[in-house]
Amino acid sequence: MSETLTIDFRQPLPLFPLPNCVLLPHATIPLHIFEPRYREMTRDALDSRGLIAMALFEGDEWKADCEGAPPIRPFVCVGYIVRHQCLDDGRYNLLLQGACRAKVREEVPHEPYRMAMLEPPERQSQMEIALREHRGRLESLLKDPVLKELSSVAAVQNWLSKEIPTNALIDLMTMTMCEDIEQRYGMLIEANVDRRARWLEAWLRDTKQTLKTAKRFEPPSLEDRINVN
Repeated sequence: MSETLTIDFRQPLPLFPLPNCVLLPHATIPLHIFEPRYREMTRDALDSRGLIAMALFEGDEWKADCEGAPPIRPFVCVGYIVRHQCLDDGRYNLLLQGACRAKVREEVPHEPYRMAMLEPPERQSQMEIALREHRGRLESLLKDPVLKELSSVAAVQNWLSKEIPTNALIDLMTMTMCEDIEQRYGMLIEANVDRRARWLEAWLRDTKQTLKTAKRFEPPSLEDRINVN
């Protein structure tokens, strides 16, 4: 479900907007569905194609109008329900996997949840061989002893031994290692995988430098301060 060719963009898709959640293709996120309108959205999705477009609210208007239709940002990630659990009271636990980037063309009237016509971003396909140098630099950075202290690096290292395409690896690394919502959204709207790779390389180098600086200013450990006379 990672190719836009599997998505029929001639049909509207349900929108699930949240204030602090960005999904990227290839990655998975757990969702707990409890609002009545989104329970209905989930039932409808499960009865059809299993697709939900994850959207991000624009600004803070949603705080005063969370039950209405506050503005959302134009780019979304179409996700596919890979696992679901229906609870006794009608709530759902979902595991949603990102399938592709998309842009909202227009919202269509629909109740009780929102739906929109989407379009895929301009495709800029890149052959795996053209990304070989990017992958080499990313793998080299992940082997750096400073970055290896991050707990998220262990998960990423497991993917390196598998046959995961570089464009998928970049999205998975971003979701796993970068928690900043604005930065994730920036990677969502970037259609060019070469630019996504360069951004991630720069982010890893900056993170490495931040960790090195923080280590320099760490207080001495308890053992370092023990003075044995």
